[in-house]
Amino acid sequence: MPSSDRIESRKLETYARTLLEASKAEDHVYENIAPLIAQAEASPEVVAVLAKMSEEGDLDKLPEVLDLYRGMVDEQQEVVGVHVTTAIPLDDELRDMIKQKCESDLESPVFLIEHVDPTIIGGIILSARGQRRDASVRTQLETARKVMTQNTKKREV
Repeated sequence: MPSSDRIESRKLETYARTLLEASKAEDHVYENIAPLIAQAEASPEVVAVLAKMSEEGDLDKLPEVLDLYRGMVDEQQEVVGVHVTTAIPLDDELRDMIKQKCESDLESPVFLIEHVDPTIIGGIILSARGQRRDASVRTQLETARKVMTQNTKKREV
């Protein structure tokens, strides 16, 4: 598959997987997507996906995304959506390493939903199944600052 086709396929799967993960979290997995479409105004997750699709100029691909979503629900795969936040985009090698580690830890196949947030400075934040692991540089610096200020306050007393 050519690189642009692979990227396009991954983008569509990311949209559909994001919808599926949001619906799992809200306990609203729909086998019939009519309620999903009807709830688009009320669901911030659906609105966020649609906004991203609009931003990327992908709204014309909504039927394909909904078909993928329907297929994911129909297959009832136990694929875990793992949100991965990094300061810069992942390369293929790091993406594969993270995916393998997550699959090992979660004992399930995973799909990475990637986010870039330069404010974390470096490191990684992983979220899946309602749990969050924050190994970002920003959090490490905040923790060090708290420890330093607590030690200073204790000495002053």
